[in-house]
Amino acid sequence: ARVARQICHLKGLQTSSLPVVGMKSGLALAQLLVGASATASYRCVFMPGLGWPNSSAPTATDTDSYWGGDSNINKLTPYCSSRTYIHQDTLTRGWDNAELQQAVCEAGLGEGSNDTVIRNTVFFAHSMGNLIFADALRQKACSLDASSYFVAISAPWYGSKASQVLEESCSNSSLGEAFHWLANKLHRCDPDRPGKVFHAYESLHPAYPPFEGLAEFAAEQVSFAMCGHSPYGLTSVYSAAMEGLARAIGFGEKSDGMVALSSCLLPGKAYDTHWQSEFYSAGINHVDGTLRSGDGSLGLPSRQPSKWVSSLFTRHSETVLV
Repeated sequence: ARVARQICHLKGLQTSSLPVVGMKSGLALAQLLVGASATASYRCVFMPGLGWPNSSAPTATDTDSYWGGDSNINKLTPYCSSRTYIHQDTLTRGWDNAELQQAVCEAGLGEGSNDTVIRNTVFFAHSMGNLIFADALRQKACSLDASSYFVAISAPWYGSKASQVLEESCSNSSLGEAFHWLANKLHRCDPDRPGKVFHAYESLHPAYPPFEGLAEFAAEQVSFAMCGHSPYGLTSVYSAAMEGLARAIGFGEKSDGMVALSSCLLPGKAYDTHWQSEFYSAGINHVDGTLRSGDGSLGLPSRQPSKWVSSLFTRHSETVLV
């Protein structure tokens, strides 16, 4: 008899440690594991991406509606017993900033922690937030134990060509109205350095030295990941601007408008376009990765980012083998 390895992964179990059982008892064990994973209760931590100009203490609510507001994210994460939202300056500091990484680790650990191990926690990160947390783990500012999960959304593991185009836009007004509307939303130009972007954008340049080896390390840490491959994405106020940004950047491949698909894909992981995949290549843009735009119409499996998140710990109940 055998039990699906994915279920064991969700519970942090090794399949080699499971006893050899008959079909009936194997089925019972499978049902027990599925039930446990479906009702699991985790502390959830949410790390936003680039663009926040200041730092403040973590909150228990999505005060900035980065993730679509409390009513949205609470509905999508029924497996969370509590939620912590990180508010750190991700504009004037690059993702490899040690002070920033320490603050993120402290939020991940929570109050009362007496070591640097994050336990029973689901850590969600969007965009540059993934680089901050992954590098914090690489620098051993904190670590994840087997009961915790890293959910990586829209991560630029190898940087983004967007950083170069956005810097050019700080001194060039000929890139189109839609592009500049989005660029202004991104707060990209540093007023203290005319013609230059903020340091966070500079740290996204593909040639930025700290990127070396980061994706390979992250592949060992990330449990679930979602990447976008459509600049237009889900229909929203950002769709046209993201398409304009993608055209201005000229990725030469699929992208989410901000990050090339090849930069988001973790090495050694098998991605699929169905929302039931642990590693999901979705028809969404970069902003859609914040989950604020909901799911796509017509129920197309490739356009269901919210359903993907809400089912992270339950969907494998459909693939139990005994």
